[in-house]
Amino acid sequence: MIDAPFRMAGVAVNQFANTSVFVERTLVREGQVVRIDASLPMPVAALLGCGVITGTGAVFNRARVRPGDSVVVVGVGGVGLNALQAARISGASQIVAVDTNASKAQIAQQFGATEFVHVRDSVAADVLDVVHGGADHVIVCIGSAPLVRLAVDLLAPGGQAVIVGFPGGGAQASFDMATLYQEKSILACRYGSSSPQRDVPFLARLYAEGRLMLDELVTRTMPLEQVSDAFAAMATGDTDARSVLMLA
Repeated sequence: MIDAPFRMAGVAVNQFANTSVFVERTLVREGQVVRIDASLPMPVAALLGCGVITGTGAVFNRARVRPGDSVVVVGVGGVGLNALQAARISGASQIVAVDTNASKAQIAQQFGATEFVHVRDSVAADVLDVVHGGADHVIVCIGSAPLVRLAVDLLAPGGQAVIVGFPGGGAQASFDMATLYQEKSILACRYGSSSPQRDVPFLARLYAEGRLMLDELVTRTMPLEQVSDAFAAMATGDTDARSVLMLA
């Protein structure tokens, strides 16, 4: 860990994850830097380090979706959209997007969803009407403890729930232990279970080949002065995918 290269009002501070900070330049360890091709547009490159690598990694690295598998993605935000397109790239035969916002249907289908389920109250029943017998993989991209139980309920025997979104500390989750007799699995997934030095160049190559949609993830670009507006749009769900702050 670098010894607080930044100070605010004379007090040493560290940037989030020792990498990110709202300045034009920063200081990080060598292992936190990945070289990218100069031809990669910067608004696109900015996406690779978080939402893209997290969502795609949940499918490629943790779930390891295979051709013909069925996949349910809960939460169609910047992470969920990348899980959807990773499932498409992996050859999943059925890709179901689940969200409480009906307006997400179009972009979900654009990124690879074969069906979209707008959920209200009876979430499990609504999704199981589409995925008969349950799904091979359920990718949860929202930090909500009750969704762990939902994910398990949506699985087919032998299926796996990949938990990408996490609530705050102290949250408790529960599920019917009898379902484990069906050899269902619950897998935690932090940062897409990724290795940035390996996965960032891989994702950049998929983009160059036209297989990974990144330009379409940029809903809007904004100057740093509008950072508060960007956070507000994210909190209210007004951003379909990602707002990109332009520092220069």
